[in-house]
Amino acid sequence: MKKSVKKTVIAVMLIVAGVGFLIYKGVSETGVYYLTVNEVIAADPESFNDRGIRVSGKVVEGSTNYNQRDLLLTFTVRDLDDETKTMKVTYTGVVPDAFKPDVEVILEGSYDRESNTFSATTLLAKCPSKYKTEETGEKE
Repeated sequence: MKKSVKKTVIAVMLIVAGVGFLIYKGVSETGVYYLTVNEVIAADPESFNDRGIRVSGKVVEGSTNYNQRDLLLTFTVRDLDDETKTMKVTYTGVVPDAFKPDVEVILEGSYDRESNTFSATTLLAKCPSKYKTEETGEKE
């Protein structure tokens, strides 16, 4: 093998390794854990220190309070499987149109164990089931 071919192969390998490292670092630093309400409540608070977390749950009926002047929304979210596991949520911003009681939401932010409060920076409401087709039992 000629020297110039060896240098080219080494240079390409270094570039590929460098790009791979940058992709790995970018994904690991911006990655967010996806947990249930129960998992957040039961988890070690130290595990969330350096990164945000993503939580899925259902909005508890009768728990929402929205201050339109300050764009401050507070509500309670419960675990999808265990309705006894709940936590308070605070969110500042515009509320999605699909947000309502008993709808599933995805929250991103940080959790304060002492006050059992999740401070959401992002609030996403899953589409309601009205978009699913109804089973009528009739044959077409």
